[in-house]
Amino acid sequence: MKVRDLLNHIDTFAPFSLAEEWDNSGLQVGNYNAEVNKVAVCLDALPEAVINASENNCEVLLCHHPLIFRALKKINIDTDTGRTIYEALTRKINIIAAHTNWDKAEEGVNFTLADLLGLVDIKTLDDFGIIGKISEKISTEKFLERVKNSWELSRLDFYSEKMPEEISRVALCGGSGAEFWSAAKLHKADIYLTADMKYHELIDATRAGLSIGLCEHGEMERASLSKLAEKISEAGLKTVLLDVKALKRPIRF
Repeated sequence: MKVRDLLNHIDTFAPFSLAEEWDNSGLQVGNYNAEVNKVAVCLDALPEAVINASENNCEVLLCHHPLIFRALKKINIDTDTGRTIYEALTRKINIIAAHTNWDKAEEGVNFTLADLLGLVDIKTLDDFGIIGKISEKISTEKFLERVKNSWELSRLDFYSEKMPEEISRVALCGGSGAEFWSAAKLHKADIYLTADMKYHELIDATRAGLSIGLCEHGEMERASLSKLAEKISEAGLKTVLLDVKALKRPIRF
């Protein structure tokens, strides 16, 4: 299989046409005609991820977050982006990003997160969010514990004017989903799970009567990477899931 074939395979389950205009999914560094036998999957295209992919005899590093968002005027190997490009070219590692197309895909970030929580009757909340139901009502405390354990979170911050006794309808958006809280409220969600909400957004949402479960961006999206690797393996390729994190877990005091 060649890199272009791998891109075509990704397009079957996470169509690149779904990607936002501002996004840069697809081939970031490499050669469309390069041969591929093994793919490393990770969240961020960091220099150590490229090195790790090479050490695992992979020809492709498939990441969720694009390496390049804006036009580069220079490649400085003192920066993460420059060093990643340098390592990729030196080690002949092709870098592909599946970003907002994987966010929106029917088996992508949001649907995988919902599946891990056991949600049913899943519907689109907005372009990047979904809403579903828990098959049976559950106390808020037990639900929050389920979220933390199912997504392997180091922390989960809960905000609410008044904690609901039970959770039934759940809205979520993997990664930065602050702008969609009003849609979650409109769809009568008991709780909205996302990342990167600011102070005043939290005030507006909770005072509007919506409970918020706030996750760390990377940890939340990382929960979908096993599914992404599984989809790649369906093309007959070997895969390896890299445990490379751009942001280390915080130290609590």
